[in-house]
Amino acid sequence: MKQKVINFSALLSMLAFIWSCDNGYTDFPIVDTAPKITLSSVLSGLTEGEDFKIDVTLSDGVDNGTISTLDNFSYAVTKGGATVKSGSQELSGESQTINLVIAGGFEPGQYNLDIKATDSNGNEGTENLSFTVASAKPAFDISGVWSMEPIAGAMKVGPAPGSSEWYQNSAGDVAARACFFDDKYTFNADGTFKIDMGSQTWLEQWQGVAADGCGAPKAPFDGVGSFTYTYTTTTLTLIGRGAHVGLAKVNNAGEISNGAAVANQIAYTIVEQTKTGNTRRMTLRIQAGNGVWWDFKLISGAAPAPASIVGKWKMEPVEAALAVGPTAGSREWYFNSTADVTTRACFFDDVYTFGADGSFSLDMGGSTWLETWQGAAEGCGTPKAPHDGVGSFTYQFTGTSLKLVGKGAHVALPKAVNAGELPNTAVPNDVTYQVVSLTEDGGKKKMTLQIEAGTGVWWTFKLISE
Repeated sequence: MKQKVINFSALLSMLAFIWSCDNGYTDFPIVDTAPKITLSSVLSGLTEGEDFKIDVTLSDGVDNGTISTLDNFSYAVTKGGATVKSGSQELSGESQTINLVIAGGFEPGQYNLDIKATDSNGNEGTENLSFTVASAKPAFDISGVWSMEPIAGAMKVGPAPGSSEWYQNSAGDVAARACFFDDKYTFNADGTFKIDMGSQTWLEQWQGVAADGCGAPKAPFDGVGSFTYTYTTTTLTLIGRGAHVGLAKVNNAGEISNGAAVANQIAYTIVEQTKTGNTRRMTLRIQAGNGVWWDFKLISGAAPAPASIVGKWKMEPVEAALAVGPTAGSREWYFNSTADVTTRACFFDDVYTFGADGSFSLDMGGSTWLETWQGAAEGCGTPKAPHDGVGSFTYQFTGTSLKLVGKGAHVALPKAVNAGELPNTAVPNDVTYQVVSLTEDGGKKKMTLQIEAGTGVWWTFKLISE
């Protein structure tokens, strides 16, 4: 019996020795990592004033040999090192998703979002994200007073965006519709919009007048009302019954003259915006129903003085430097191609000189483009009188019109005269062109002329200075 007791005691001692050497964990080191943080993309708030929204997914780290749970979440939004927003909340469990929302968002600028999460064992995980907040207001400032630009083509309409196939105002219309071109559209910085037509504006028969012409503004397009506007880089929206720019009849549903209802708001697409000195220009486009596209060109500030016409000019060597169609600016019937610039090089090198003393001359060299009505095969050949540049010519330039005086005086095609096309009419003693545009950039001047050669035959000529 004594021997059994001794043996049992020895066994216990051996077990105690083994346990003291190996507690069952010494081969497996304790691992307890920091919480893991995953950020979604920014869901909202990249534009000034928008609520900032982002999803933050948190999960507890790996823990072998110990147990931990999520404990705390905190964030800080900084700009230029300064904290602009911060917050925190208690967490629980192994995983959690936080829909972080910062009401009102941020001002424009560069920001950093820093996220921190801790677990119950004090481990800390971090993540960060940089983001940019854009201005809610486009860089181009439209605040101030605008009016229709007093030029040919300030308003036009056609079956495609930018088309003038159906109609565009002429330079003469600017004077005839002075009561329309002096209407003022004011965009205030507080988002309000105002129309001031004075005592008269342009009225059309759909407004209940006997004939189109100047007259007292008619409600609801008389500027009386409370109007507002919204403005992005691509769209200008006028809000309020009767709010409009350009022609009152045009809205997104169609034309009121064709049965469209008066709109409570109108959205225009911004096609172009430019600023030269203190002068701003803006082109607005609207689809007035299906397949009816209107363009309106507006100006704010005094228009700079037009470039001088004095100097030497040639046809601009580009496609559609000369074009013809049934309406002003149209090229429906014909326009020169890029290849024609080479084929008709004898035409594109003709020089038209406007002297400071009011003199005008043509230098065609030894060859210019001839057509069969001139008694020659169509192609390059010796200039034919009276369109050979031989003579004493003068010009009169008003900024909106160019009159060449002297039998045979012309620019571009000699056949296009005011009464029609030669040889279907007599060679006139003078010819008058409408000046659609005259610009100067970097010392280079460009000019676009139009002429109605008889009823419903509109030629366009583009010239460039030497």
